[in-house]
Amino acid sequence: MLQTSSREDRADPGRRDQRIAQLAEGVARLQRTLGRARGQILRKAREDVEQASQILITYLAGGGPMRLGALATAVQSDPSTVSRQVAGLVRDGYVERRPDPDDRRAVVLAVTEAGERAYQDHVRMRAERYAGLLAGWSTEDVETLATLLHRLDDEIETRLMDGGR
Repeated sequence: MLQTSSREDRADPGRRDQRIAQLAEGVARLQRTLGRARGQILRKAREDVEQASQILITYLAGGGPMRLGALATAVQSDPSTVSRQVAGLVRDGYVERRPDPDDRRAVVLAVTEAGERAYQDHVRMRAERYAGLLAGWSTEDVETLATLLHRLDDEIETRLMDGGR
């Protein structure tokens, strides 16, 4: 069972502060490492889909159809850049434009069957990579890490939604 606070934490707040600083450094290091690894993983996922395009496919496959502006916001990129990338994905058959069901004058972007296959290839390659990385870990350790990562992500999302408080 995961705890939100403990008697030990209250007895020695300096130790908790030190551990939090170590955690922050560890997360920063992990972000750098994952950034480098992400490029390698995406390149291996689909040789014919460039990294930026794979990211767009991943967002559309995972989040469902969305407007171009929403996609640009999701990937933290300029709409004109995303528009050019999407044009290539449409041309290559990975993404299609559909009428927006909420506003028939607008369009949403959605993955095609080929786009879904590219996304599934990416998911499979990612799972294989992590299976290899965690081969020496116990199932319990993997479950604990997954639970704690989800918890940390939920907390970060909550803070972002609260304006960073």
